[in-house]
Amino acid sequence: MKTHDDDSLSGIFTKSPEMMADLLSSKEFTTGDPEAGLRLLTVYIAYAGRRLSVSRKQSLERARELLLRRTRQTSASKQ
Repeated sequence: MKTHDDDSLSGIFTKSPEMMADLLSSKEFTTGDPEAGLRLLTVYIAYAGRRLSVSRKQSLERARELLLRRTRQTSASKQ
């Protein structure tokens, strides 16, 4: 897994929810596991907290929902 500096990661969080979910579940930024991307996004939302605008927080929450859906699909396919 590559590591990225904070600037490249924060650039992910300015994209559309669909693009964020795609990038955070790719091997370019995480282990390729949607759960890793979900954890990363959750930490970012918690860290940014009150500094986020309402629209930005909604966009991040939408990306979180997409990643959560992907983790459920991944775990269902493993069973």
